[in-house]
Amino acid sequence: MSQIPTSTQLTQKLKYIIAHFDGHGVATAASFARSEGIDASKVFAKYPITGPEKLAEFIDTYFPTLMQHEVFVIDIPVNLKNPRQYIDAVNRLAMNTPVIIYDHHKTDTPYIRQILARVVLFGTGVEMADALSSEYNRELAYIGVVSDRDSSILSRMSREEIERELLPLANRLDVLVRQDAETTLRNLANSPNPIEYLRNTAVEYPPETLARQVTVIRRGVNTVLVDMTALSQQQVGWSWKVMEQIAFQYNVDYVIAISQALDRQTNAVVPVVQVIKYWLSNRPSPRPQVTQPLYGRMTIGHDDAFSVRALDINDARQLAERIFNELELLTPRTVHLVNESRVAEAIRQDFNTIIQRLTQILELQTRMYQEYLELKRRQVQLLEQATQQPQQQQRVRYD
Repeated sequence: MSQIPTSTQLTQKLKYIIAHFDGHGVATAASFARSEGIDASKVFAKYPITGPEKLAEFIDTYFPTLMQHEVFVIDIPVNLKNPRQYIDAVNRLAMNTPVIIYDHHKTDTPYIRQILARVVLFGTGVEMADALSSEYNRELAYIGVVSDRDSSILSRMSREEIERELLPLANRLDVLVRQDAETTLRNLANSPNPIEYLRNTAVEYPPETLARQVTVIRRGVNTVLVDMTALSQQQVGWSWKVMEQIAFQYNVDYVIAISQALDRQTNAVVPVVQVIKYWLSNRPSPRPQVTQPLYGRMTIGHDDAFSVRALDINDARQLAERIFNELELLTPRTVHLVNESRVAEAIRQDFNTIIQRLTQILELQTRMYQEYLELKRRQVQLLEQATQQPQQQQRVRYD
């Protein structure tokens, strides 16, 4: 591990870890606890309590208990909706016991000087993983980085290795922390082999199923446009991961989706267009590539994943088509190499595409041939009628 502040350097108090409730926070906290020998009963993560917006409330509620410990806050950035509340709560605790904050969110930077606790702000998620985990627990920490979809992991592993080895485990972790972050964190901290624990825990990753239920409207060289309006409101919570799964399955960089979202102000479902770049892609971020503001509309999100509200479903379709066309124009027409693990899948997809195209051609040729036969039949009828007409006239004349 890199040299970071530890309890032996600061105090003899027992350590207590408060971690963000997502996969990144849970995996990082578990690997840190295992590396530092912190008992699983002294680690905590729970939705929504250990998120930026609720951290101040958690600190105030458990203040007497936390004062008895050296407190480590992992992966919980400053609450940008109310930074003063976050800072004041952390400062109250830091004036009574040692507090160290480990984070990688750049949004913390403007507030560091106001925080009395020691703040260690890492440049990337993978740097934080390296610093907070021993070599034995490094893989678990890297699974957290992948769970956060932090592409800095590419500095440690190839894309093929990440997709083959870490991504399936990160997806399992994502499901587990959504079900119960607290139990998952303690199981990972306690397990003799946390990697095997993730492999052997029976969970289904919903985006894999949902990605097969959406309708593909258009597929370009490196962009896919889908309709996700059939997803229920509960399933929409997975929408970004569903789009990512589609990008992975079709081996493209960009996915655009016509979808629906709940407007919390009106409590009504409204049409939206969502756009992502696959997180391991080295292509440019999509938002800067389209006109800003986007055709007179404001976007919500960040450069690699954003959404735009539409007036109605037809407006959403038109907007999605325009974004699709713009992103496709940016895509170089080059040959894409397929890694060995996906050769069979790529061949199968290409074969299916060829069969579909051949079927369409055969159907068109059959239809054209039938039309040709019908035309010939009518020509024969006309010739027969033309031949019979003079004979009838001649019979009438002689009669």
